[in-house]
Amino acid sequence: MLATSAVAIFLIAWSAIFLLDYVLRVAHFEPYLRLSHRFGIEVSPFQLKFYVTAPPKDTILLNDKAEILDDEKKSDIFFEESRRSKCRNLFIQIWFACGVIATIVCLFGMTFYMSHLLMKDVGQWVTATRPKTSAYRGMEYRSMHEVLTSMPPQEVKTTTATDQIHDPVIIDDTDYDMIEDGQKASSRGLVPIIPGFNLPWSHIPIFMAVLVVAAVFHELGHAWAATSNGVTVNGFGVFILAVYPGAFTDIEPITLKRSSAFKRLQIFGAGIWHNLLLALLAFALFHVAPIAVSPVLARGNGVSVKGVDIRSGLSNSRTGLVAGDVVKSVDECRVETVADWWRCIRTSKEMRNGRCVNKEAVEAATAFNHRTEVDEILCCDEFNVTTAHVCFEREEKVPRAVETQTRAPQLNALLGLEGRDDKPYGAAAAVKSSDETVTKYSCLHARHVVEQAVCNISEPCKAENTEKEEKVCVYPALHNGTRLVKIGLSNRSKPILFVGQLNEMLEMVSISPLTPRFSFAQISWLENFELASKYLFTLSLALGLFNAMPVYSLDGQYIVQTLLQSSGLSIRRRELFQYLILTFGTGVLVLNVIIGFIKLAIN
Repeated sequence: MLATSAVAIFLIAWSAIFLLDYVLRVAHFEPYLRLSHRFGIEVSPFQLKFYVTAPPKDTILLNDKAEILDDEKKSDIFFEESRRSKCRNLFIQIWFACGVIATIVCLFGMTFYMSHLLMKDVGQWVTATRPKTSAYRGMEYRSMHEVLTSMPPQEVKTTTATDQIHDPVIIDDTDYDMIEDGQKASSRGLVPIIPGFNLPWSHIPIFMAVLVVAAVFHELGHAWAATSNGVTVNGFGVFILAVYPGAFTDIEPITLKRSSAFKRLQIFGAGIWHNLLLALLAFALFHVAPIAVSPVLARGNGVSVKGVDIRSGLSNSRTGLVAGDVVKSVDECRVETVADWWRCIRTSKEMRNGRCVNKEAVEAATAFNHRTEVDEILCCDEFNVTTAHVCFEREEKVPRAVETQTRAPQLNALLGLEGRDDKPYGAAAAVKSSDETVTKYSCLHARHVVEQAVCNISEPCKAENTEKEEKVCVYPALHNGTRLVKIGLSNRSKPILFVGQLNEMLEMVSISPLTPRFSFAQISWLENFELASKYLFTLSLALGLFNAMPVYSLDGQYIVQTLLQSSGLSIRRRELFQYLILTFGTGVLVLNVIIGFIKLAIN
């Protein structure tokens, strides 16, 4: 998708949302007003927000048909509930205490790491802009006699116009991959994610869904920690800012301020703690994904086609490969794994095989006219056939008479007693018979030919029936590495025929080692699951670590404030340290983001 098209769609979508909200509110459309009041829908330029208020704390669900229990049973139930409550509270305290430790470690660790990255990038920039100078090396003192005696004698060589010295030219045949090189250059720094640039459009739905999950999980951590520590939560909401989604938790500020410093650290660090755990869960899901999908997706039963480049001759839904096809063989080579796929293609490329066809049919289709194209010979022009016919070549030996000596006239022929053309004595030894190998071409149906037995120089054709009908080995009249390949599919009755360079099968056909066990199963399930796990790990980890940095408007700001308030310093010093720390952390993060954009633009 073009950048202009993406921007146009973005503007049209937000304009439609803003206009629809405005029209429905001006028209006092009652269902929409009730819906917006219930879910707190607010629409502003490039921002859509949903907000849900929390239920009152004293809301209790009662059972109208509750049994009247005796005092002993009530005491047992109360004791059991009290024991469970103590265990639950102990678990929650340990859980969020671990979160506080992890948050403080991330705060110092991320600040140090991002500062190190910034210093390294600045140092590399200074080194690159500084002019390069070679180190001065003093001259070694030697006498003239030592200099002359140490120099080996040189042979004087004269060169002509044709005797020139050419230095070898080394050509790097490695392909340049902009994305891969950009990732290598930015692997030690921040990499901004821009849809359509370094984020494929096909990944955007998964990316957005995972980003919502990571943000909601972060905010639910804050809400759980607040309610567990007796702090009131007013509500919870999600929003969309331009194209990026997010979430927020509305915590009542008065009860939050009255709570202890350790409880506030638990609340502020709960989002970071839960993002780290979510990243760990995503890491585990990524590694168990192949086992999870094994009941519906199998390995070792062939390879599945994920897609074909539209520039390839195989990108045809009727005569080529489509997504979902399962390849079982290439010619007579069986394909069970991806390694087999590569091996079979390499074998077909290196070994030129023919097919054993009935000699009478081959001779009946012999062409007398042919023309040569770039990589094949065409000989079907004189036949009224379809495009399914291909020119095949064969080699035949034909006898040829070779005269070993000049047939000079004899004396009786000169005298007129015998004819000049009469054979003299011993003339039979003057002519020697030999075989000449010639190449002939036949226009044959390609599908019929590839279904016959394989033959080559080491394995000639053999008769297959009792009538001993003669077979002849024919080869596709293709050159310059072009091959005719038969691709067997398990989901189709007829094989696919491909004429072209075999590198095209490796470079333009995307395959997967998985094959579906059932008709409803899709090989994209595992890929999408693994892709979602990767994005969930990356985004959740990034969301947690960056929120731990001492940056304005992030969780790190409130964590630093709480730590300084519990340090025992005076108010003036606390405010000074808070200003310096937050300014430093914000500057480090902003500069790293700017450098990330510069690296992305350069690479």
